[in-house]
Amino acid sequence: MSQETVKGAIRIADVARHAKVGAGTVSRVLNGSQNVAPETRDRVLATISKLGYVPNLVARGLAANRTGVIAAIIPVIGYSQHSEVIQGMTEVLHEHGTTVMIGSSGYSQDTEEKIVATFLARRPDGFYVTGTWHSQKTRKLLSASSIPVVEGSNLTDDPIDTVVGYSNFAAARELTMMLMMRGYQRIAHVTVKRDLNDRIGDRLVGYRAACSDRENTRPTLVIECENSFTGGADAVAWALESSDPIDALFFATDVMAVGGLLECQRRGIAVPTQLAIAGFDDLPIASSVIPTLTTVHVDRVGMGRKIADVLLQRINGEPSPSNRIDVGFQIRERNSTLKPEASIINA
Repeated sequence: MSQETVKGAIRIADVARHAKVGAGTVSRVLNGSQNVAPETRDRVLATISKLGYVPNLVARGLAANRTGVIAAIIPVIGYSQHSEVIQGMTEVLHEHGTTVMIGSSGYSQDTEEKIVATFLARRPDGFYVTGTWHSQKTRKLLSASSIPVVEGSNLTDDPIDTVVGYSNFAAARELTMMLMMRGYQRIAHVTVKRDLNDRIGDRLVGYRAACSDRENTRPTLVIECENSFTGGADAVAWALESSDPIDALFFATDVMAVGGLLECQRRGIAVPTQLAIAGFDDLPIASSVIPTLTTVHVDRVGMGRKIADVLLQRINGEPSPSNRIDVGFQIRERNSTLKPEASIINA
């Protein structure tokens, strides 16, 4: 191989010149064509490796009307409930030679708008967005993109294209009703004061619906705090100081619920005998704390796989059986809401 240095970006023509073949031969090797002699293929691949050539996927994508990229927007990269969805998506997409391009909106619709516009300019084959609350501009951009779009982690009757998720409303309603069946009379719901989104909002509505379904129930009580361990501790402090005794706290997230559990331990408050605590999300810590945390479980990795399946079907021109796919949820009842005589050991 010639030792001549190639200046600037490496092109197919550079690879062809150094491998002493035509540009068409290099293209056939890159496309996996079998119509290339083994020794020629080996020489081209060695040249590609030597020169560090990277195919221009944008140009190839324009020619094939495919880029092999799915765009995805999640609220926060560091939260496991969102990373699990991306994990499920990548498990399926990577098997089909497709890559995920991820953006983080920080729960801001304005930021989401900008990311959507930026990603669409890169011509992804499909788009995944978390949740069902979006600005009108975002909805218009995605609707006009002519590519498959999947919203996830909640359900709606009016998706941009297709929604794959579960009912946060139904899950919160069912968990609240379970607490009532356990005999808790004064149940407060702890929600967030910032970063409100459709999932958190529907959980509050579900809690209120459960309370209104039960005859002679006292008025609902909503506590707002930061979505953090400290916020959960603050909610416990507020509940303990309430003039009307509260016997159960239903936190909108496991993060706040664990903070509440730790605060009860610091104060010597017995859970659930003096105060029951429930969360939402079934984070890994939920089954490790003492007492174990009652919460709502969703197979988010499985949901990510389903999202990827739907996108691939649509990209390949196959119709989706429905534009509203419910992956369901499970109430994981654990010791933080079970009376001592009914306590259990479970994961």
